[in-house]
Amino acid sequence: MPRPRTVVLAALAAALLLGFFPIGGTLYKTAIDLDAPAFPAGAAIQRAAEAIQGPMGRSVAGPFWFFGGLIAILLASFLAVRASVRAADAGRLDGGRRGFLRGAGAGALAAIAATATAGAGAWARAMRGVGNEGRGWGPVFDEIFRVEVAKTHPSYPDAWKEARVQAQRRLGRTGWPVSDIVVGAGRVSGEKGEAVVRLALERGVNYVDTSPDYSAAGSEEAIGRAIRGRRDDVFVATKFCSPRGHMGPGTSVAEYMGLVEASLRRLGTDRVDLVHVHSCDEVARLLDPNMHEAFDRLREQGKARFLGFSSHTPNLVQVAEAAIESGRFDVMMVAYHHGIWPTLPAVIERARRERDMGVVAMKTLKGARHRGLESFQAHADAYSQAALKWSLSNPGVSCAVISFFEFQHVDEYLRASGQRLTETDVALLEEYDRQIAGSYCAPHCGACLDHCPEQLAIHDVLRYRMYFEDYGNEKEALRLYGALAKNASVCASCSAPCLGSCPVGIPIQGRMRGAHELLSLELG
Repeated sequence: MPRPRTVVLAALAAALLLGFFPIGGTLYKTAIDLDAPAFPAGAAIQRAAEAIQGPMGRSVAGPFWFFGGLIAILLASFLAVRASVRAADAGRLDGGRRGFLRGAGAGALAAIAATATAGAGAWARAMRGVGNEGRGWGPVFDEIFRVEVAKTHPSYPDAWKEARVQAQRRLGRTGWPVSDIVVGAGRVSGEKGEAVVRLALERGVNYVDTSPDYSAAGSEEAIGRAIRGRRDDVFVATKFCSPRGHMGPGTSVAEYMGLVEASLRRLGTDRVDLVHVHSCDEVARLLDPNMHEAFDRLREQGKARFLGFSSHTPNLVQVAEAAIESGRFDVMMVAYHHGIWPTLPAVIERARRERDMGVVAMKTLKGARHRGLESFQAHADAYSQAALKWSLSNPGVSCAVISFFEFQHVDEYLRASGQRLTETDVALLEEYDRQIAGSYCAPHCGACLDHCPEQLAIHDVLRYRMYFEDYGNEKEALRLYGALAKNASVCASCSAPCLGSCPVGIPIQGRMRGAHELLSLELG
């Protein structure tokens, strides 16, 4: 039997490799929000879970394999180290009960260390993009999902009321004259959602973007009721998706077709105008032959007219370029907002020039921070209006989609329709950028991390400071900072090789020292 030290080292090495590769890959796929069939034995796992818990709105197959992998590492490490310690103790006079306790204790410690190592490897790959060309989900979550976007202006001027669509643009080779601002139905459900959408349609909006996984399919049902009696006047977009999540590559042709047919039933229509590959981060999923065969059949049957993809993921640019090169896609829907995503204008221009693709801008508000917006209340126009006009100032953008879920949104957002981006708008956006300059850690970056000799999670520390200072989420900021294995106290005596590495000019060392002073004092 190998010596206990050798077994422990082997367990840690195996845990790191397993965590980084299969478990990290599973975590990355889980973040895409893939449905159960995208994972090994996923359908069976989902059926078993629902037999116990009843119907579920989300797939449990990804979390099952992620946590199952960690548990397997924990058990295997415990058993291997315990066995090696007990073997080493064999023949000792104090064996027996003491030997049992030594083996169990050493096995437990090794198991905890191995599981933590595997978790760290999975987190580094899936969330920070280590070994994946820097493409990790952490920055995306920070920018889009974890930030509570202030979508409704705190005031409601009379000048906004009764606002209507003032301009239309051609949606690329679809030929559809689409309103420049269109309804995103991610938070639409029930009678109120239906009424909000119907009001937007009465004011000239003629494009609605929905999905089976919005409001657990309630979005499609509400949209179906809202478009009743005006179906021919509305361009309806949905997704290759189930209410539980997205489809992985290799999904059967019949399953792909069944997804769209289920959407048609919820929408109460015989056709959709556009079907997106939803939240696409993989070229394999984008170009899945089964999906394309399914779409061709749906188009032949008159159930779907155009094909698109949506992406706000770490691999956005590569996916977009693959879509352009394929020539298969009529529309692309991508995250596009002021002062960030600097490579997207060139991608948009290429999509229009080479393939005449329609381009839908989404996530247009750039994670607007609550306290940062308080100082903008005095402006005649809302931050949302300036942000929408900025996205539409690119002539390659066909329309800007934004979530409508309050009646005020119809007036507030359509107030920006047909309006030119003015110097006042630019000043407003620049002022917002100035307020977050040197403090807002932009996503899709990580340029500073390799410059830190302490391997400190700089981006996380700055995010926790932002939670405390800007979001008013002090308790969560303190909890997260206190949970860090290594905090910014190390910055006090550091030579700061990170300085100058931030592409947006954050003075890293000063911000980090300030974060530690703020959060550690509060902790004390």
